[in-house]
Amino acid sequence: MRRLLLFILTISICASAHPQDVTVEASLDSSLIYIGDRAQYSIKVKQPDDIHLIMPEYRDTIISNIEILSQTAVDTSRDSDGDLILRKKYNITSFDTGFYQIPPYYLEYQSPGGKKRFYSDYQPLRVRRVDITPPDSADVIFDIKGPEKVGYTAGDIFPWVLLAAGIAIAGWLLYKYMQRRGKKEEPEGPKMPDEPIHIISLRELDKLEKKRLWQAGKIKEYYSLLTEIIRYYLEIRYGIRALEMTSEEIIDALDGKDINEGDMTLLNNILRNADLSKFARYTHDAESNTAALDNARTFVSNTYMMAEDRDKEDGSQNAAGNRDETKAQQDVTDTDKDSRKNNVAEDRKDNGDE
Repeated sequence: MRRLLLFILTISICASAHPQDVTVEASLDSSLIYIGDRAQYSIKVKQPDDIHLIMPEYRDTIISNIEILSQTAVDTSRDSDGDLILRKKYNITSFDTGFYQIPPYYLEYQSPGGKKRFYSDYQPLRVRRVDITPPDSADVIFDIKGPEKVGYTAGDIFPWVLLAAGIAIAGWLLYKYMQRRGKKEEPEGPKMPDEPIHIISLRELDKLEKKRLWQAGKIKEYYSLLTEIIRYYLEIRYGIRALEMTSEEIIDALDGKDINEGDMTLLNNILRNADLSKFARYTHDAESNTAALDNARTFVSNTYMMAEDRDKEDGSQNAAGNRDETKAQQDVTDTDKDSRKNNVAEDRKDNGDE
């Protein structure tokens, strides 16, 4: 029994002494960095092959203000003595200035007597800001320097030149378009007929009478054709755009023309009765419908006769003027003949004296 207890005690002592061969080393590739710079934090563990150590897991930070950017997986190898070598690396940074002590990195070993930890040393790290003060400024902080002016190259100016040219061309084209639109020619009126306009108008009025439109109840169509004949006559006879004018515009356009008051009254009645029938749906009696056609014939005949009389009067005045001019030329011719005769007689007299 005593030998059994001695054997168990020996085994326990050997087991408790074996983990003493574990070593943990931590190191930084630089103990001084600037804000935002990186440093590499390396861990190296040497342990016997027959024990299991638990490594801590760091995710985002090692300590406050020391951030982990990335980390490697555990790399395992063996040394010449047959011990395991574990390596792990962390890329760390900091955005707050100051002096930091990275605490020891540790691994845990679960023994029959409880947990046991193996620690590395502390690792100091100083984080500094970039010194932006000029060396000769006596620690005076200056304001941020403004942007420096840079000269323009041909490549910088060329797109703006193209843009200006495009705007100028577009403006010129718009100006020409507006100018051409403003000078839009008025549509030409109807062509001059081959026959005298009064003959055409009177013939069309006779055709309208034979259609007997108002007798068939087509009052609106009757007055539309009647005013169309009169408007065409006015347009050719007086040179106004009567086909495109309202009744009031026609009366105003004929003001000052060679139309007497009675004929102007006839025309006004024709146009007014036609407007009542076409736009107000007014129904005229038979007497008014017949009178409208008769008034149109009278208006055409009277205004045509006035033009004929004026032309005859102008022709008489021109004939009288031509006769007076012919007589004056004859007198001049007779005077020239008498003058020549007197010159010939004087020449003969002079020759006889010689």
